[in-house]
Amino acid sequence: MLQTLSIRDFALIDSAQIDLRSGLTAITGETGSGKSLLLDAISSLLGGKSSAMDIRTGSDKYCLEAAFDISNNPSAKQWIEEHGFPLNGPSLVIRKEFSRDGKTKIQINHSLSSVQVLRGLGELLSEVHNQNDQILLLDKTQQLDILDSYAGLVPLRGEVREGFLTYKSLKKRLEELEMNHADKNRKKEILQYQIEEIHGANLKEGEEEELSKEEHLLTHGEKLAENLDLITGYLHESESSILGSFPKILAASDKIKSFSTSLEEMDSSLKDVYVTIREINASAQDQKEEVFFSPERLSHVQSRLDLIQKLKKKYGSSILEILNTKKKAEDELAALEQNLDSKVSLEKERKRAADKLTQLCLQLSKARREVLNRFETKLKSELEVLGMQGAGLQVVLRWETSAEGEVEAQGKSYLVNEYGLDQAEFYFSPNPGEKPRPLRKIASGGEISRVMLAIKSVLGSNFDGKVLVFDEVDSGLGGEIALDVAKKLRVLSKTHQIILVTHLQQIAAAADHHLLVSKHIKDGRTISEAEFLGMEERTLELARMISGQNISKGALHHAKELLKKKAV
Repeated sequence: MLQTLSIRDFALIDSAQIDLRSGLTAITGETGSGKSLLLDAISSLLGGKSSAMDIRTGSDKYCLEAAFDISNNPSAKQWIEEHGFPLNGPSLVIRKEFSRDGKTKIQINHSLSSVQVLRGLGELLSEVHNQNDQILLLDKTQQLDILDSYAGLVPLRGEVREGFLTYKSLKKRLEELEMNHADKNRKKEILQYQIEEIHGANLKEGEEEELSKEEHLLTHGEKLAENLDLITGYLHESESSILGSFPKILAASDKIKSFSTSLEEMDSSLKDVYVTIREINASAQDQKEEVFFSPERLSHVQSRLDLIQKLKKKYGSSILEILNTKKKAEDELAALEQNLDSKVSLEKERKRAADKLTQLCLQLSKARREVLNRFETKLKSELEVLGMQGAGLQVVLRWETSAEGEVEAQGKSYLVNEYGLDQAEFYFSPNPGEKPRPLRKIASGGEISRVMLAIKSVLGSNFDGKVLVFDEVDSGLGGEIALDVAKKLRVLSKTHQIILVTHLQQIAAAADHHLLVSKHIKDGRTISEAEFLGMEERTLELARMISGQNISKGALHHAKELLKKKAV
């Protein structure tokens, strides 16, 4: 049950705090007042679409929050436990914020959640139905969903889906193994060439960096050796070298240092210079021995670097990526060269999957057919309660034959999808004696509304504590038919909380609670507000719905009579 709904900065709604109640709640108001905004807020809060268009002008985001009592919804409680959200008692609080930059913040019982996770929980908490559901009702897949939900076959259909996906996966793998022989050989040749080319290069991780350093030294080695020779020649190796002349200089200095203190300092400095020059010469000699210059080695290094650049353009941006490409090519080549035993094994696995899929599909199809009569009988009864005497709905299930079919039965091949073998179509006969024809072709808007409500009534026990939300399900109805729909909603509200937007006074009068949405100007801004009505206020609102803004005495009298009868 939805207990409270808090809305802030959502479209025309500035701020609203609504305490909802069990039973049937009708939402009314003039056209454009914002009635459907309440349902849009519920839908968005439970994982529906979010749009910046719904953020109130002047605001950066909208905020929605709802509190649910899930004491009668075991599926929701189990879901919360399985997903690890905290749960204290029967209370569940969901909060959603949506900003103009598209960012969404979702909390389930104050723990952060994603939109996808929220959507899974929302499907267990509520069913929100709008006029588009009338279109969905005409969809064949939706019709099959209805039948499976009624028959309790959704788990079995889940097994069929799993079996179907397994079969399709195995079939695809077999098709890949049975690739056209010429294509397979061409692919093998390409892979072999790639492997051989990379293997022949004999690459090693870090090799490119080492070669680049060596290339730099080799490129400048000749000039380096030439200048080191020049330095060592002047320092030591030539006849007039500095170090060769220095002993004579030091001897002369030694003879004169005793004549003056300043000459002693000069002698000391000359000895220091001599030591320094000898060290410089030794270092230059060492550097000469280490310098290596070979035009042949430089050519080899540059050729090697060119090869690496060529391979990088073809196979990856680094040597590591090139080697990874080789590994992937080797793996792919190994897969292409799977031996016959692997193919035979896979074919056996596919056959087992096909047999299991066939068994599940036949089981599901049989179970569906076993409930058809009961489902159609209940629907006919509900339609009669809704004023459609003699109307009937027939469910037609068909199998589609095809040479490419996945399931073999009765000597034929039939197509299968995630829903099994059956393709469903609802056939509708609105009047006695009329031949049933596809619902999508003959039903009017009002008839579809009543058919949908009849289906919801039949599926009532399958809602498992969900809140049922309807947006103008009464579209196209009126008179006695509207009263019939009101009665059916009243019955359904005995076991489920129902919230609906309506334009019909008959349905609004049948509600346990009446919520009026109005629009007015406040501080130069248009805002929508919602408030629950007391008996006197309800009478006036029903009278307005009957006769418009100029309420007549007759409309007031009619409104009072409707409230007395409560449409039941």
